[in-house]
Amino acid sequence: MTSDAVDGARLGTVVVGGGPVGLTAALALARRGHDVTVFERDERPNTQWRASTFHPPTLEMCAQLGVVDEMHRQGLVAPTYQLRDRAEGLIASFDFGTLADATAYPHRLQLEQYKYSAILRDELAAFGRAPLAGRRVTGLRVGADGVELDLAGTRVRADRVIAADGARSTVRTALGLDFAGLTYEHRYLLLSVDAPIEEHFPDICHVNYIADPHEHLMLLRIPDLWRVMFEVHPQTGEGEALSDAFVSARLSSLLGEVSLDQVRSRQLYRVHQRVAESFRVGPVFLVGDAAHVNSPIGGMGLNSGIHDAYELVVALDKGGDLDVWAQRRRRVASEEIQRITDRNTKTLSYAEGEREHLDRVAALAADPARARDWVLEASMVSMARRHRLPVPCARVA
Repeated sequence: MTSDAVDGARLGTVVVGGGPVGLTAALALARRGHDVTVFERDERPNTQWRASTFHPPTLEMCAQLGVVDEMHRQGLVAPTYQLRDRAEGLIASFDFGTLADATAYPHRLQLEQYKYSAILRDELAAFGRAPLAGRRVTGLRVGADGVELDLAGTRVRADRVIAADGARSTVRTALGLDFAGLTYEHRYLLLSVDAPIEEHFPDICHVNYIADPHEHLMLLRIPDLWRVMFEVHPQTGEGEALSDAFVSARLSSLLGEVSLDQVRSRQLYRVHQRVAESFRVGPVFLVGDAAHVNSPIGGMGLNSGIHDAYELVVALDKGGDLDVWAQRRRRVASEEIQRITDRNTKTLSYAEGEREHLDRVAALAADPARARDWVLEASMVSMARRHRLPVPCARVA
């Protein structure tokens, strides 16, 4: 569908936002034969290194969508997960292989979200549903017969709208929905580093969370390089945190001498725990960051957004109770995702001399039954099974 074809038109389902969550909803709808149009504000696809972890239930959903094999071709399988102390080294190691009887994908898959989005765009193009780039939604109104959207100079009507337009969602704002929660005092500096970090930590795996009373961090291997995330204290200004001197000092404290030429990108961002007051207003539905945001420790943000979209399409396609969908997904975000990610964050950031959290995790990892339960939760498998996900969404053509 071309941009000209939608101006002033009456559309079926409009997805606002062409990121990974919005594209998941669009592909699930297209595979079911629904009329779907994606409006993406950016002219070109975003290729920033953002989320990069896909958990087993998400991979199960992606199998239903027909993209999981290509994801594995481009991604990196991470079969284990480590919690480390910066001074003492390895505290606990967890094996996703213990879930082989619970899922067809007993691992995390490390794949940059922009690559996942590219895979989805290719699939949508085959349905003639490629996202319409450079189409910014500036407002909307819900009426008795659907939704009217403003698109910088034109208006369109839709039967329904799926808002996947991020934490600063225009749709959520237009609906007047509160986005209550908290913002952590610290921020995170995320570096993409092309260096042999495994040579400095010979026993590390692809997924490593490192606790420290002064500056906790994360080391994640992705197909092309390593992602290194440092905690940044509130008193450090943005300019300082992104400066060559600060970045060099942080990396040197971890790896010794590192050339800044090996740093491919640097990002500084705040960490929030927020949930929209409702995920549904009539024919408008919020998914992903438009509906909820959380700490990145544990890699659940992108995954839970994909789950929102997937389960919504199932409910729409099967005539399910959409209020039940909205209430359930909000409950998952506020009672489960935020609880787990907040706990994970606090475990890594402990006061000097107080490491009860680490000791508890070490004892847990040494007990096979308790360790398996922990992995079931960390992998989002137990959460998905409680909510009967994944449910069949589309038959692969």
